[in-house]
Amino acid sequence: MIKLYAGLLCLLLFTAPALGNSQRSLEMSCGGELVQGGFVICSLPKTASGNYQINYGNGKTTDISSAHPALIPFSRNSALHIELAVIGASTDQQEIQPTHLQLTKGTWAIERIDGLPPGKITPRTLEQQRKVEADWIKKQAAWKHRANASWYANGFVKPVEKSRISGVYGSQRILNGQPKNPHLGFDFAAPKGTKIHAPANAIVVLADPDMYFEGGLLILDHGDGVMSVMLHLSRLDVKAGDVVNQGEVIGAVGATGRSTGPHLHWGIKVRGTYINPKLLLDYQVK
Repeated sequence: MIKLYAGLLCLLLFTAPALGNSQRSLEMSCGGELVQGGFVICSLPKTASGNYQINYGNGKTTDISSAHPALIPFSRNSALHIELAVIGASTDQQEIQPTHLQLTKGTWAIERIDGLPPGKITPRTLEQQRKVEADWIKKQAAWKHRANASWYANGFVKPVEKSRISGVYGSQRILNGQPKNPHLGFDFAAPKGTKIHAPANAIVVLADPDMYFEGGLLILDHGDGVMSVMLHLSRLDVKAGDVVNQGEVIGAVGATGRSTGPHLHWGIKVRGTYINPKLLLDYQVK
């Protein structure tokens, strides 16, 4: 497996011919892990002037500047070849050549969970279905949030210290014999009431104690739409609009929603793409 770490200069863009005094080539450095479900955080040198955008495929873009590193996500089923095209806001900015990344395939486990109440697998009543739809609308509004910050570049810590890993990213769950969507988070099993800490600085975007599938739910924006999604909480200690610091207590482990035992499900969703939270915990900050 090819690993790139933030402490090293891991990608150097090719230098283009000089195009005059007002436009010159720059180098961009990226650190992370080149694997499906992984990510890179890319930075421009301090000499870069103005704001740029990175196009990382399928029409998806994000901002980057000398003061704002960009997190580029790779989905569980990402293509293995990724091109990063950097475009300036004006024609007189420095030129940055495209960067080509080659990913390795991820390997995923299969998990089987039996004994769940049937109503938690497929909503069966009109009232239940209306609740699911109302919750979906809340989440769609939350995903659109974009905090003007790059807290994600400062590293992440475990949200539950004393815990056991009970579920991993990428695995597919079979619930009561029915294959479901892949598991796109990390599960920390711990006694009900165990404290949950903010894994990085963030703005609380959504805090709801009674979602149909998720139970107690928190969504935190760590900057530029890099979101922590936390499920099954027994207690929420923050509300939407709060700004939290890394390590701050934000709630407690529970077994609410679709859960067979007390645990925290922690997902990381980056502008619509779920990545592996374990890789963020392993990420080495410069």
